[in-house]
Amino acid sequence: MNPDLEHLIVLQSQDLELKRLRAELTEAPLRVAAAQTARAKAEVALTAAKTALQKEEVLRRSQQSDVKDRQGKIARLRKQMETATSAAQITALEHEITFAEQTISRLEDEELASLERTDQFDRDRDAYTALLDQTTAALEAARIHAAELTTHNTAAIAGIESERKVLRDLIITSEKGEAVLSNYDRISKAKGTGVSEALDHKCTACQMLVRPQRWNDLTGREHDHTIFTCETCGRMLFYDPRRNSPGSFAAGDRLAAARST
Repeated sequence: MNPDLEHLIVLQSQDLELKRLRAELTEAPLRVAAAQTARAKAEVALTAAKTALQKEEVLRRSQQSDVKDRQGKIARLRKQMETATSAAQITALEHEITFAEQTISRLEDEELASLERTDQFDRDRDAYTALLDQTTAALEAARIHAAELTTHNTAAIAGIESERKVLRDLIITSEKGEAVLSNYDRISKAKGTGVSEALDHKCTACQMLVRPQRWNDLTGREHDHTIFTCETCGRMLFYDPRRNSPGSFAAGDRLAAARST
C-alpha cells in the first residue's frame, strides 16, 4: 500500500474521532439546557397545581360561609312566619325560604364538585412533585456529565490534534505528499471523508461498484504504490488484505492498525 495512503487512513480515523469529540462537546450544553427546560416546566406545573388547590380551598370556604348565611336567613324567615299576620306575608316568606333552600342545594353541589377537583389537583401536585424531583436529579446529572465530558474531550482533542499535526507533517515530507494531503482535505471537506475502503467490489462510502480492472489493480501487487480513486465519489480507495485472513477486524480497528503497518 502507498505509504501516504496508509498515513491518510490513520489521519481520517483521527479526523472522524475529532469530529465525534467536538460533536459531544457541542451537544453537552444542549442536553443541560434541555434538562433545565424540563425542570422549569415541572416547576411551573407544580406551582399551577398548588395555586389551583389554594383557589379551591378559598372557594369552598366561601361556599360554606354562604351556606351558613342562607341557613341563618332561613331560620330568621321561619321566625318571621310565626308572627306574620296575612297570607301575602306568609307566601312571600315561603318564597324567600324556598329560594334560600335552592341556593343552599346549589352551593352544596358546587362544593362537592370543588372537592372532586381538589382530589385531582392533589394527585397532580403529587405527580408534579415527583416529576420535579426527577428533573432536578436529571439536571444535576447532566451538569456533572457535561463537566466530565468537557474535561475528557478537551484533553482528548488536544492529544489527537498533536498527533494529527505530526502525521500531516510526515505526509508532507514525502515526494507527492503535499498534493495527496491537499486532495484528501478537499474531498473530506466536501464529502465528510476522503478515504474509503474497497470491499466486495464496491466503494464502502458511496456503495457504487468498482470496475473489475480497477478492482484487480487495487487488490493486486503490481500497483502497490498507486493511489486509486472511486470513479463515482472521488474518494481515495484502499483495500485491506486482512479481509482474506482468518481473523476478524472491526472497521475502527483496521484503520487504527494502519499505524503499525
